[in-house]
This record gives sequence, C-alpha cells and structure tokens, in this order.
Amino acid sequence: MKKVYLSLLILFSLASCTNDNNDATEENKTQSQHFIGKWHRYKTVILNGKTDIPLNSYDHAKCEIEAIHEFTTGSKYLLTNYVLNSSTQQCQQIGSVESYPYSYTSSTNLLDIDGERYYIKHVDSKELILQDYEYYDQNGDGTKEKRLDYYKK
Repeated sequence: MKKVYLSLLILFSLASCTNDNNDATEENKTQSQHFIGKWHRYKTVILNGKTDIPLNSYDHAKCEIEAIHEFTTGSKYLLTNYVLNSSTQQCQQIGSVESYPYSYTSSTNLLDIDGERYYIKHVDSKELILQDYEYYDQNGDGTKEKRLDYYKK
C-alpha cells in the first residue's frame, strides 16, 4: 500500500512540475508575442540609479510620437521617422524605413537591437517600457541613472 501512495505522490509531483513549465513557457511566449507589432514612443523618464526616484521626465513631440518602432516576427526592427513640415504643419516621413536585426532573451528580458541593449521592464498588449541597458551618470553621484522609454500601440 505504501508503494501505491509513493507512486501516486511521485506521479502528482511530476504532473505539477510539467504544468509549471508549460505555464512559464506560455508566459514567455506571450510576452515575446506582446512586443511584436508597431509601437509609438510617447514618454521618457530618467530615474536616479540609486533610489529609482524620477530625476527628469518628458513627453515626446507630436512627430516623434508618430515615429513607428516595429518589431517583426522575423527578428527585424523597423524604424520610420517623422519630422514636422514647417509649411504644412504636418508630420511627414523623413528618409526611408530603417531596418535592423534584433534578438530577445526571455530569461533575462534583454532585447538587443543591432548591438544596443535594453531591458523589457513591462510589456502587455497596449504598453511597452524599455530600460536603456547602459545609461550614464546624469547627476554625478557615481551611479548610472536608468532611462525608461514608454511606448504604446
């Protein structure tokens, strides 16, 4: 009888581990699927590197917000920039669409866009927050600050 209980206990343990791994895989898959698509950067916040207290925050101008940051399923990052046409007061595309390779490491939430690295601090179906991996010491306290860029779909 003890062997039956022990066998059942082992079976349930294995089943629960399998479910946990499937859930983790689904979460990573969902997260990577969330940042696929077209994004518009609307705000940047600089946080104190020691305390995470905001040092500076600014909203981006209209044509900067219209810029399209697109992550494709084929590991391509496409950037379309816009500038204000002073005669029409409308945003117009400047240059051609830029294309860069990107890679994403789900275990560290590290996003590498053509050698520039970012942490994905948050992503869901409507918002993406990227933290610059290597920012500088803006306030001179010996610790690098954190730059967060906010994007919306």
